[in-house]
Amino acid sequence: MSARGGLGARISASATLRSCLRAEAMKSRRGAPARLAVAMALPMPLLGAMPYMGVQSFSSWNYWYALFLPVTLSLVTACVAQADARTRMRGMLGLGVSLSRGWWAKALWCLALCAASNLVVFAIYLLGSSFTAQGITAAGTLTMLCCAGVNTIASAWMVPAGLFLTARLGMLAGIFAPLALQLVGGFAWSLVPVPQLFPPSAAMVIPTLFIPVLPSGEPLTADMSLGGALAADGMLALAGLAVCALAFVALTAAGAAWFARSEER
Repeated sequence: MSARGGLGARISASATLRSCLRAEAMKSRRGAPARLAVAMALPMPLLGAMPYMGVQSFSSWNYWYALFLPVTLSLVTACVAQADARTRMRGMLGLGVSLSRGWWAKALWCLALCAASNLVVFAIYLLGSSFTAQGITAAGTLTMLCCAGVNTIASAWMVPAGLFLTARLGMLAGIFAPLALQLVGGFAWSLVPVPQLFPPSAAMVIPTLFIPVLPSGEPLTADMSLGGALAADGMLALAGLAVCALAFVALTAAGAAWFARSEER
């Protein structure tokens, strides 16, 4: 294939993926996935983001990414997968696009909804920080934005796992199997030799780098030695985020290959 032909194929593939992403967005813009992504992100920050005596508590960040985020992502992913499963994928097949790209579009759209949920929490905390004695600062804003990004990347593995299990075994399996692994792996972080490199436990410990809250939900001052140990090695945390991102890519690629073969038979 010539260089021009290869470039044209890459542009065409990119345009097809964008079209699939737009289709996914249109399907769930007014449906359950988008509403869940916003509604589930509201309770914890609304309860904990408002400052008390001029000081803002960050413990609700922990309750969000330890409990509410896994539940939200499991439900959102299963809803996105179930939307096409009910019609036996006729809408996607009618587009005339590669089925594997359609699967990637589903995974990326779920990841975008996960990011949106985290940004809702970030926005509420940012609003709350304006009422603190210190007010909104550039450093504090960047720190919370980094935490939102870390939460999205660290929990990304749940998306392709949930999509595959929903398509293969049904909605209950797609919701509860990834959720159970995330919750058990997250809360068992202290039993994992290097928790930053295991995605479920990485989602629990890596945010400690950015917010002063222990994985238990207690303030960092409750155990400075533990908090210091978890936050001491920034390179290990970056390696953990890379593992989480690779897990998302590998699981999505495997799911796309399975989906293309199963639907083309």
